[in-house]
Amino acid sequence: MDPSAKRVFLFLTLAEVFVAVVVAFERGLIAGIIGGVIVLVVAMLIAAWMRPRPEGPSSPGRRRLLGFMGIAGIAALAGGAGVGRALRRLTRPDPRPVLDAMAKDIGADALELVRRTYRAGRSGDLQLVLAPWSSSNYPQESVSLLPHDPRSSHALPWMYLERVPIAVHAPGIVEPSDATERVTLADLAPTTAHLMGFDGFEAPDGVPLPRIRRPSTPPKVIVTFVIDGGGWNVLTHWKDAWPNLRRLLGQSAVYRNAITGSFPAVTACAHATIGTGAFPRTHGITGHNLRDGDTVRKAYGTPGRARPSDILVPTLADAWMHVAAGTCWVGEIGYQIWHLGMLGRGGMPLGQNPVAVYWDEARTGSWQPQNPDLYRLPNDVPPLDVLQEHQANYQDPGVDGQFDRFAPGLRAVCCSPPIIQYQGDLIEAAFDSEGIGTHDGTDLLYVNYKSPDYTGHVYNMLSLRTKFALAAVDEQLGRLSRMLGSRFAPGEYALIVTADHGQCPTVDVAGGVRLDPIQLQEDLNREFGGPILDVVTSVVPSEVYLDGTALWDAGATRDDVAAFLRDYRYRNNIGPYVSRDAIE
Repeated sequence: MDPSAKRVFLFLTLAEVFVAVVVAFERGLIAGIIGGVIVLVVAMLIAAWMRPRPEGPSSPGRRRLLGFMGIAGIAALAGGAGVGRALRRLTRPDPRPVLDAMAKDIGADALELVRRTYRAGRSGDLQLVLAPWSSSNYPQESVSLLPHDPRSSHALPWMYLERVPIAVHAPGIVEPSDATERVTLADLAPTTAHLMGFDGFEAPDGVPLPRIRRPSTPPKVIVTFVIDGGGWNVLTHWKDAWPNLRRLLGQSAVYRNAITGSFPAVTACAHATIGTGAFPRTHGITGHNLRDGDTVRKAYGTPGRARPSDILVPTLADAWMHVAAGTCWVGEIGYQIWHLGMLGRGGMPLGQNPVAVYWDEARTGSWQPQNPDLYRLPNDVPPLDVLQEHQANYQDPGVDGQFDRFAPGLRAVCCSPPIIQYQGDLIEAAFDSEGIGTHDGTDLLYVNYKSPDYTGHVYNMLSLRTKFALAAVDEQLGRLSRMLGSRFAPGEYALIVTADHGQCPTVDVAGGVRLDPIQLQEDLNREFGGPILDVVTSVVPSEVYLDGTALWDAGATRDDVAAFLRDYRYRNNIGPYVSRDAIE
């Protein structure tokens, strides 16, 4: 190689190393390698062009030169990119002091709720613990925000969302009492097993509620009745909307210091906790969204094709059917796929698939089995004419009509009393057609009334529409209580009443702020991602899912990303698609 070619080769090799280091430092290892490869190819082309060619284009000397340059260039490229990534890693500040300070700000009680939920391989990499009264949007909410927008999330660990009623009404079995011990929804399954005299179920986290004695003869039926979104902050705001619940509380064992027990305080987690006696870290339903390999999907899959195998431990109903399938009945009558967590698979009670239903608001506008291969409808389902009659008789007050657009089409039925009354008709028909409470052992029925929570998400808990929904559910609670009292003698039934979580008041009114997932994802990708890989896979109200490969490429860790969010402020998080009058 002549001296001029050597100088050019040396210069281009150094340039390759420099490019690889700088690009890897600034934009990640993969980008650094790509940048270095481009320089390497250019260097080889220039060197080949400058090389004298007396021996012909394919001479051994020419091939040796190109081979040497290629090997040297690749070595330089790898070394340069590696150095760049190492420098990027070393120049990042230590995130541990920041994370320690964040943990102290959040507090031990809230962090314990987070710990009870996090499960590696299922949970998001970052858990979003927003300040009280704040809310994390869904993307479709961010792009359609209105002034004083009613939509909000309750995926937070604060006590105004965690406190829920728990009452055990069992005349002839449980004496009325008023307890202040801290209890959680995980205690309901072992309490039910205790009332049944069933020792074959061991709750992973819960224990029987205090002062509930085991009867000498198990009850014929135990009904667990969940008011979705009926936490204490909603009940106290609309304190005149639930006279039947108030009456029952005076006749029941009441636990005034009950909480959901885990973060986030959302429906999917809470109902699986009710069914299993376990917290999400154990039962696996860590939120409405789950990591599944390299993807993020909804818990239980698609409505109408629900997959109970997402629950990683047996529910009480599963365990009971393992020993009593031929003699007892179990079932669930809810509104959404999330309510399936109370039942689980449910075995084959009396030789049939168990009853498990949801309201199909996406296609048919009717009750449907959670999965027709695994579940069924009750033998008798009131026809849709009954719902239409309820709707015809209902005088809509026309409150907050400007927000009707947030529940269009078949979803609109969710937020008015007629569907609540129609669900009560279905429950009564199920008692008649399924013979609930007439079998040889204890039958288990799990009920969820979704409308108070659904109405709160569409119109907010401060809207009169939530009061109307809560009052309608209270009417159905009174109807069920009277039905149980007329069909069964004292000692033959138990009714457990609870809620899964509270609700978030209108964010603007309460003094909170909104987290925009679209902008958060863009900001994290800008800070930690590269031109090739995005570091964020998905942002949901309580979690951020990260791409491990992109993190490695960036020379970053989850701790680095979490520490970055310490100083992430509301004004940094407003996308250009948000109307200014919606936030100011």
